[in-house]
Amino acid sequence: MMWNVLFNPSLAERHPFTMMIIGIFYSSVSILLSGWIFPEYASLIMVFFSVMSCLYVVQGAIRIEENKEFDFKGEGWLLREHLKILYFFFFLFIGFVVSFSFWTFILPIEKVASLFSLQASVVEGIKAMVATGSSFQNSAFVIILMNNLKVLFISLIFAFFYGAGAIFVLVWNASVMGFVIGDLSRNTLGFIALPIAFTKYFLHGVPEMLAYITTALAGGIIYVALWRGDFFRPGRGRRIFIDTAILIFVSIILLVIAALIEVYISPFV
Repeated sequence: MMWNVLFNPSLAERHPFTMMIIGIFYSSVSILLSGWIFPEYASLIMVFFSVMSCLYVVQGAIRIEENKEFDFKGEGWLLREHLKILYFFFFLFIGFVVSFSFWTFILPIEKVASLFSLQASVVEGIKAMVATGSSFQNSAFVIILMNNLKVLFISLIFAFFYGAGAIFVLVWNASVMGFVIGDLSRNTLGFIALPIAFTKYFLHGVPEMLAYITTALAGGIIYVALWRGDFFRPGRGRRIFIDTAILIFVSIILLVIAALIEVYISPFV
């Protein structure tokens, strides 16, 4: 089943849970290969390997979503159809996070420092940015929200110009979150702390990732529509524009919710 899903986007959309297994498997292989072949650049190479492994099925799934514009039955119907691919991306993201957190937790500290060096520097940079920005939660909320909006814009640009290119943003964020969860568990109660760490970061991480995924879907739909010439057909361009505008608006709302949770709820979990 797993191999069929990997090379059959429509099957993957019908069985999104399988994407979690694929995410775990391919990110694990990517971590091991990057640490062995490119040890000095492993923290970035493992992300590229993970992206390359699932690029075909992701691109195919986005094309399926653009095809649904032909069977348009109203915005409500179309948004419900888009939920299928959101589940697809979500479970793929969960698989990556589980894998990256597991390897961060299980590998020796020296190996983790090499494999996740860039991820560690990003986490420290965010902590420093929030700490120096202000001691008040309101300022932390603004800083986090603006940073997340920047990532949202990058996801849109990647998807718009490269179709499934936004998968890189998804995998990168999964590697950062996985590193944080695994590192927190290692430095607190060990294996017992993993569920607590997952809960702490998934509270805001889930709506945040759903925002990036939704925007990536919007950009991907525009990319495929332009590539096929559908965007300039009478009636089609306006429908695609409205559909993608709604998706981007939903993404921004999700980011606001995620930032509120991260600042006002997650620290107390």
